[in-house]
Amino acid sequence: MNQSARTFIASKAPRKAFKSRGSALWRIILLVLVLGVAAGFAVARFLLNDQLQARYDQLKKQFDNTVAQAQADTARLQAALDTAQGRLAVEQSTRKGLEASLGTLQKQLGQAHDQLAFFHQLFPPGPRGSINIRAFDVRQQQGILTYKVLLSRNATDDAPFKGVLQFEAQGREHGKTVKISLVPEQIAAASGAQDDSAAQADSGRLALSFDQFQRREGELALPEGFTPDTVTLSVLQGDTVRVSRTVKVS
Repeated sequence: MNQSARTFIASKAPRKAFKSRGSALWRIILLVLVLGVAAGFAVARFLLNDQLQARYDQLKKQFDNTVAQAQADTARLQAALDTAQGRLAVEQSTRKGLEASLGTLQKQLGQAHDQLAFFHQLFPPGPRGSINIRAFDVRQQQGILTYKVLLSRNATDDAPFKGVLQFEAQGREHGKTVKISLVPEQIAAASGAQDDSAAQADSGRLALSFDQFQRREGELALPEGFTPDTVTLSVLQGDTVRVSRTVKVS
């Protein structure tokens, strides 16, 4: 091998070694870059996971709060619904009771109208404004007379009839036939009347005030030694006798 060949070989060997060292350096740099990228990705992923976890926790908390509020609202609305249904049940029960009572009252009113119409057919009311003695009964019991009387009136206006009842008895006293006024001792009034009556002991009359019907019952005092045969009931308006009836004492 000559001198020039040796020189060429000697100059080529350092270039090859330099190229080999540069390639290794690039590999190291590339490895460092790859590791840096991987580390950065790992750090970014870690930070992103923390942010996502924090966001998830925030959203979950909001969701839980929303669910709790919805459950509270549902419970409140259910309680209000139960209360409303309870009130509705009570109102329906009350309404049914009132309807039943109304039906009963309407039925009774219809029966009363039928009875009134029946009585009017049995007892013609007579001229308008006239007073009628529908029934009059007198019984003797242990020194007194008990009486029952039913009056009716064919009313002409809203004003009630005002007058008096007067009782007179005819019988025997000390062997003679006499006629006396009887003094009421006890009075009872009923059935559709406006009654402000009071016994007038000094005159033996009873005040009378009614619209269409008046039922009276009570007791009449008998003088000692007097035996009644008949009793006459008179209805007076002022000093005018509007109607009278005489019955035998039972």
